[in-house]
Amino acid sequence: MAINTTAIKNLLRPGLHAVFGDYANYPSQWSEIFETYTSDMAVEYEVEMRLSGLAQIRPEGAPTAVDTMGERVISTYIHRYVALQLIITRQAIKDNLYKTRFPLMVKALKKSMAQTKEILGASVLNNGFNAAIPIGDGQPLFSLNHPIDTGVVANRPAAIVDLNEASLEAAIIGIQGFQDQSGQLVMTLPQKLVVPRQNQFVAERILGSQFRTNTANNDISALYSMKSIPMGWKCNQYLTSPAAWYLITDAPEGFKHFVREKVETDMYTDFSTDNIMTKAVERYSFGVSNFRAAYASGT
Repeated sequence: MAINTTAIKNLLRPGLHAVFGDYANYPSQWSEIFETYTSDMAVEYEVEMRLSGLAQIRPEGAPTAVDTMGERVISTYIHRYVALQLIITRQAIKDNLYKTRFPLMVKALKKSMAQTKEILGASVLNNGFNAAIPIGDGQPLFSLNHPIDTGVVANRPAAIVDLNEASLEAAIIGIQGFQDQSGQLVMTLPQKLVVPRQNQFVAERILGSQFRTNTANNDISALYSMKSIPMGWKCNQYLTSPAAWYLITDAPEGFKHFVREKVETDMYTDFSTDNIMTKAVERYSFGVSNFRAAYASGT
């Protein structure tokens, strides 16, 4: 629907003290989680391999044990178009008395595109407990049952737990127990805690204090003194669960953002109507190839 004089009727008469509606956006938050890559394909695929397992003790005179290698998990990134346009009639432009204070269409579209990207990026975490939205191994991102050749690996607690000192310590211990597809331990360490706005003060009290919180004991904070989460905590305003929390690790091939086409804006005048048409479009995908890239609790 075109923006016509009815849509901006009060901008057609003098005497308005202010025209507003253009607000500041939060700084980019998806980039705190995702690594960005460029792509020239319609779809990107990534394959996790099962490499050789543990060596075997060979009894005297017996043959050497034979192991195997092969593909296990395939992750798919489908690049989708994200676009929006605004149309304003020639008359609405000509009769608007507050052109200098009415937000420019291109600027408004860029803000819309940026916030949409934040929401789509955060959706990888927001949907991380949803069994209907699995990652490449058939499990939700945060699961007790990520399949490997020797069993399963968990990257969430068995029961939902609030963010506190004990739950963070348990998560770090769990992260250090991650295994590869053959069942061997992999060195994985937490790097950053990501929380919704409702948990930001809890995160600061836990990670910002040299001493333990919520206890009468005068103990040091092991999380603080060991620098267990070296990059600290970040608040993501687009997380939807108020009680959820996410530990981002240093596992390779984790959270990924593929750029297929960078954001483009265009403006032209429709020959038939003289309407001004402004459009913004880009093409990208968000996802995760390695569940070991995070440990989380929530719903």
